Amino acid sequence: MGQGNTEKAVPDRKLGDEWNDWKGDGDPAESVIDEKASTFLSLAGGVVFVFISLLLIGWFMVKPRFDQIDPSVAQLGGLVVMVFIAGFVIAVFFEGTFLLKRGKSLFPPVWVEKLLLSLLPRAIWLGGRFGISKDRVGNSFIKLHNFITRSRIGKRGGGRFLVLLPRCLRKEARARLTNRLNGDNFKIYTAAGGEEARKAIREYRPSTILAIACERDLMSGIKDVADKIPVLAIPNKRPEGPCKNTDFSESELEEALGVLMGSQLGIKN
Repeated sequence: MGQGNTEKAVPDRKLGDEWNDWKGDGDPAESVIDEKASTFLSLAGGVVFVFISLLLIGWFMVKPRFDQIDPSVAQLGGLVVMVFIAGFVIAVFFEGTFLLKRGKSLFPPVWVEKLLLSLLPRAIWLGGRFGISKDRVGNSFIKLHNFITRSRIGKRGGGRFLVLLPRCLRKEARARLTNRLNGDNFKIYTAAGGEEARKAIREYRPSTILAIACERDLMSGIKDVADKIPVLAIPNKRPEGPCKNTDFSESELEEALGVLMGSQLGIKN
């Protein structure tokens, strides 16, 4: 009896942690995603609407008890709730409009960033209910987050820039980027995962990070460090699927470099 072939096929790609649920399928159109920033804002607005609705329902459930204690307390409580809701809605509306129209934040960027990050997982969930993939929501979020980062960078002149690259980036793309970033202020580092990226950040101590990766890795990385260090993110292109021979947009790189070099010269973007 002949022996069977026991040789195992070698996988042609090594998936990152964020792609453990990938089954090798997916929409080919999502190999290059260009989602509008308004997509995330719309989903975030939906999440805020649900939150406000639950807040109102909760208030109307407890209001009768306040009426029994003291009607004036109930009136005051209702006024406080309404003022809070009105103020929050107005602030969110004007902040969202300002971000989309001018690419800048009305409020302290770190505050807005924390709010967006708190809404992100709920926006991803809501997007899934409407057939909007996690990667599309992430792409939209990254565009919006880059606006916030621009506002932060505009207030920080100069500095050291750490460029984080994924291990799956094509050699040609890596060479193009290396040739473009030949200044002393840029440190290029290829990170195989989140732990290696954090190690590079600890060692280099950059003032700003420029990261190229898939939307999933970028969202995860932004959550880790964005409250401490500004992050400009460029989603990669995945013509062969995730984690294999990826590329990036030259125009997005030049736009990001314009922001970084503007900050180095003390120019507000």
